[in-house]
Amino acid sequence: MVAIIITIYDNLTTSRWLPSPTCRACENDYMHRPILPHGARGIEGDNFALQFGADKIVFVTRSAANGEHYTFHAGPASGVLDLHETQMTSGRSEQHRTLFAMRRDDIPAALGEMTPLLAELLALLRPLRLGWLKHRDIGIARGIDLISDEDIAAATRKRKGRLAVDPELYQQNIFVPEFLEQVYDFPDGTFALFRRRRRIGIGFKTTVAGGDVRLSWIKLTDLMRFGRIWEPKVMTALASFAIPSERYADFPPLQH
Repeated sequence: MVAIIITIYDNLTTSRWLPSPTCRACENDYMHRPILPHGARGIEGDNFALQFGADKIVFVTRSAANGEHYTFHAGPASGVLDLHETQMTSGRSEQHRTLFAMRRDDIPAALGEMTPLLAELLALLRPLRLGWLKHRDIGIARGIDLISDEDIAAATRKRKGRLAVDPELYQQNIFVPEFLEQVYDFPDGTFALFRRRRRIGIGFKTTVAGGDVRLSWIKLTDLMRFGRIWEPKVMTALASFAIPSERYADFPPLQH
């Protein structure tokens, strides 16, 4: 999880500026250099859309009739990262409301508070043996989770500059091997574990130095329990480094 956050953050702070065609008053400028497959600059789902900018991410829900949206701004110039809500009227920004803000200088300390998270997450990994899979009548499949650039590119199309999952392409990208041994032909990455058509876990294939292949997995129930335990811890850690609302006036980016 921490690695995902850092990757997104790095992408946000190293891309360029391109004026936004929609959020003029909010100045939610988007990146010039695409960071997604197909040259897309965002992601589109059934009920939401995400747009990746040079130093920000904009989130819009389908239920937002007038274009209301949420913006996470990395603040490389101001030194303050923030999450704010923008209310719209007739397609123009009317009101901004800061939901969370913190100083960029506090990011290392905040991540330090979450260091045990990574160790506990790695502790969920279990060795995976093909004999055990056969004995338990557990099957495997790849392409279920769109994580790698290759899988994302294979299962999506670009629509209005955003990635959207194509159901037909998604189904075509799923591969269920006839023999479990074919897992060694999978590219390094994740795959799904199924028992009686019910998904029970996430598998990992890793090729180490010398060409040896390591297989491991995490039970979905363990992962869900981990999320429930760590969600309040993460929120508490972030809250401890948040800029109090009464101090927003001291930071120009927060003076909406």
